[in-house]
Amino acid sequence: MISEIAPKLVSKLGSTDSKIPLGIKDTFNSAGYTYFSYDAGGGVEGKDRFVDEFGTGAIWLFGIPLYKKIVDKTIFKFAKISPEADVRVVKDKKYLNLSIKHAPTDEILKDLKTAGKNIGKTKALTLAKFGISMALTMLSYLGLTKLKQKMTRLNIEKEFNENMKSSGLQEKTNELKNIPVNKKSGVFSEFENFSSSKKSKYNPSFGSGIKTAEEFILNPVKNMILLDVGITGERLSTARTEGEFKEYGIKEGSFLFFVYCAGELIKKSLETASQKLFKIPVALDAQLLSSDFAKDILTNNEMQKEIKNFSAKFTKNTDNSELYKFLFNNQNHTVVNAAKKSGIISTVKTKDDQIKIDTRKYIDPDKINQLVKNLEDYIKFGKKSKDINKYLDKVRILKVAATVLSIGASCLSLGYLVPKYMYEFRHKQQDGNRDFHVKTEYEKELAAKAAKKY
Repeated sequence: MISEIAPKLVSKLGSTDSKIPLGIKDTFNSAGYTYFSYDAGGGVEGKDRFVDEFGTGAIWLFGIPLYKKIVDKTIFKFAKISPEADVRVVKDKKYLNLSIKHAPTDEILKDLKTAGKNIGKTKALTLAKFGISMALTMLSYLGLTKLKQKMTRLNIEKEFNENMKSSGLQEKTNELKNIPVNKKSGVFSEFENFSSSKKSKYNPSFGSGIKTAEEFILNPVKNMILLDVGITGERLSTARTEGEFKEYGIKEGSFLFFVYCAGELIKKSLETASQKLFKIPVALDAQLLSSDFAKDILTNNEMQKEIKNFSAKFTKNTDNSELYKFLFNNQNHTVVNAAKKSGIISTVKTKDDQIKIDTRKYIDPDKINQLVKNLEDYIKFGKKSKDINKYLDKVRILKVAATVLSIGASCLSLGYLVPKYMYEFRHKQQDGNRDFHVKTEYEKELAAKAAKKY
């Protein structure tokens, strides 16, 4: 079944290192909020929300990769350091020497040797790339926010003036007086915001561990988490009314939970349930499960023996250099091939058309160990099955189901349940009124200015 719906896509949808599921969830989230905005606040709020949601989504998804690519093509090129050489490989002397020794191509060998001779520069450039790309992405978002707020103010003014011509100032003023809004609401100027008068609690800490810091700097999905924290802080600090501040609190809190936590929690729960209830383990990567290799593992005793011996030797081993040495020296080993098919190990094609490990890329020992555990569970339950083909079909079907359900639950929540709740929250906060509070408050300002003028 996986082969029919593109195993690579299913693999990406189920990966914690892929941005594809993030993009899908964000699209549903943006569409849901835009729809409810049009429904509650009309065209002005709908346009405001559309620009905010889809504009932010574009910056969120593509900002950091774009700016990183620019840094690669400029600063790294000027420094004559390859951005392909992972700093986690370069900074570990044993790992670096092994990577150089087993470099599959001349280009990879050159990249590693150059980075190895300039370890300090490589570290500095890697950190600079992260900092520059993050800062420029946040500036892009700030620019979008200012543009959106100016656009919305102009739209409100245009609509207000048109209504003034048709109904008159007195009638419009009376209409605004009769609209119940949160008494604490108030529209702020372009450079003033709700949280500026309050002591900011936005001071994220990412832990003191070096490995944790490296993951946030080098992992693209964890880059997104940092960016989201920044966007959340900026959205709260640039809220135009207290009502908008509260709504952003609901929106951003739910977004962070359903995008980064809920999907993975649901997927893990479904995988656990599948193994306990149906005796079908589905934790292996979809690309691996869709291949003939998955069946070979269940029928080939030598492959099973290799997995068992690897587990005994390395899963509790703390010397990662021995693990890397083994991986580089045994590139046709069952575990190595499984890691390649799962995307845990990056590969390149050599001049003689062999698929070899790209030794510039970092290999996470924890992911290798988890892969081995998943392979052992897969074999254990497979041996108990009377029909291997049926067992494999069930594994593939349930793998797709677990992935789709985990994504679907988050999309439903972000695209419908949370937006609906937020606008019901507004209804309650504004004493039964769901109008766009920013528009209402700004119209009151315009009415007051018009009354003074005339």
